[in-house]
Amino acid sequence: MAQVKLTVTRGKPHIKDIAVAAGTPITGSDAMELNIDQTKISKGDALTMIDNLRAKIYASPWPLS
Repeated sequence: MAQVKLTVTRGKPHIKDIAVAAGTPITGSDAMELNIDQTKISKGDALTMIDNLRAKIYASPWPLS
């Protein structure tokens, strides 16, 4: 799949808990979007979750599917 969506939830720190699904097209083939619902998380939570996404990408075969 050309686009991939990674979903991480606060309080689920393991990369096995990060869902990988089909994403939606965005402008540019060299782009990435990050949507953060700031309602109930702190900046520290957001950064930890981004670190977990990094670990998931690093540990997974490329391209993600």
